Amino acid sequence: MKLLKVVTGSLLTLSLIAGCSSGTNGGNVPNATNNGESTLSVSPTAEVVKNEEKIPISIAAQYWGGPKWAEDHPTIKYLNEKFNVDIELQLINGTEYNEKLKVMAASGSLPDFYRVDAATYITWQDEGAFVELTDLLPNYPNLAEAFPNDHTAVRVLNPSDKLYALPDISWIVRDTVQVRQDWLDNLGITLPSEEEFTIDKFYEIAKAFAKEDPDKNGLNDTIGFAANNNAIKNAFGIANEWIEKDGKLIPYQTQVEEYKAYLAFMNKAYNEGVLDQDFVLRKSTEIEELIKGNKLGIYTYKNNYNSIISDIVKNVPEAEPVIVPMAPPVGPTGLRGNTNVAIGMNKQVINAKASDEKIDRILQILDWWVTEEGTSIMKNGIEGVHYVKNANGEYEITELWEPEMPRFLNSSIFARPGTDFNLYLWTSPEEVKQHEEYTALAEKYPWPNAAMGLEFYSETYKQKSGDLNNKFLEATYKIIVGDQPIEYIEQASKEWLENGGEQIIKEINEAAQK
Repeated sequence: MKLLKVVTGSLLTLSLIAGCSSGTNGGNVPNATNNGESTLSVSPTAEVVKNEEKIPISIAAQYWGGPKWAEDHPTIKYLNEKFNVDIELQLINGTEYNEKLKVMAASGSLPDFYRVDAATYITWQDEGAFVELTDLLPNYPNLAEAFPNDHTAVRVLNPSDKLYALPDISWIVRDTVQVRQDWLDNLGITLPSEEEFTIDKFYEIAKAFAKEDPDKNGLNDTIGFAANNNAIKNAFGIANEWIEKDGKLIPYQTQVEEYKAYLAFMNKAYNEGVLDQDFVLRKSTEIEELIKGNKLGIYTYKNNYNSIISDIVKNVPEAEPVIVPMAPPVGPTGLRGNTNVAIGMNKQVINAKASDEKIDRILQILDWWVTEEGTSIMKNGIEGVHYVKNANGEYEITELWEPEMPRFLNSSIFARPGTDFNLYLWTSPEEVKQHEEYTALAEKYPWPNAAMGLEFYSETYKQKSGDLNNKFLEATYKIIVGDQPIEYIEQASKEWLENGGEQIIKEINEAAQK
């Protein structure tokens, strides 16, 4: 077997949840009604099922490209043997996934275990499409520990007293400010400390990057900063969609005074050539290309240093990029924050039509999956097939690692909560340490959405928010480029409220009380 990569194996994969055991060989058999609600009474002395009957289980997963799992994939064979099941994996093209689920629902052929988005989840839970899990999870201790009932991601989109799914829980805060240390060095600028990194210091660095040839190529071809830098908005106190004030949820479109200060900052940056002059037309993918193309040196981005550095060197071979993550800048009133991710919006569900035995077997698999053993196998693959451990205690991937893509299900359908999904047994200690430090820094200053998930309960939001928000955004652009005065934001806010915003606020606050 051809060995492709060797690294030290003394450091195992990070995990946020330690499993209670190595998984169960059986759980308590639930009794589900035809609307998905369980009638199981939780009992610590309930008899353990022996998995004597082979159970067929269908699982649907979105497929976005790369190698496809064969029916006899080693991980499928492992699960089949361990839990006495016969798994049928249905791979659905990513862009067609939601529509395909609707077709399946109409024909009564939904899979036994699958993922749904937030809108589908809310609609279908009212139709009894999913198994109700509240009383079942205590019978599967590893799952109960990994997905505590009071976790925000677990509760969001569920009735207060019921639970119909297990959510995705990975990054709570994914992005933070990052700066090119090598550019700072080229310009003789000292990297500011966390306390020193104010919005004014951010501006000073961005201006130097725009005006003083930080890459030393003799050309005026670098940009100060891009307009998608949410850390700047946060520094001025602008909400991540919604903020709570005086016991009421209010949207960012009503924060007129905060917007005046922010827009004054942005207008100055535009006039002085510090802000990307093409920001109005620049797409997010194009901003990423600016980073990779050695044109942008201070930005908000995810923990992806190695890939970005590799791309920069590929595009500019003489570059020696050094990227350093930073805390978000402190604003004029002392506020700072990294924008929280909307967690728990995707849900993993069990078909309410599944038999009691099938429900139990699926939960057994998931209960094992979140343990150290389960996560290791579902992420790293099968030892001796996808990787081996040599005489020196080093883990080595085999030639089957890439073509068989053993991490696919862990990335596409279900995973133990945490941010370590891309850290493997062979990940270097340096990279693991970098990941730990980055995660701690990014999550140190959260900037949450106080109404996360509630927008799905507002009909006015669903019907009008797209147009309303686009018009508001256009107004901010006009102010930034100088076509309108700063005070124009007052009119933009007033129009947002009059054309449906007031009703959205009413409906969101009503949903928050339910």
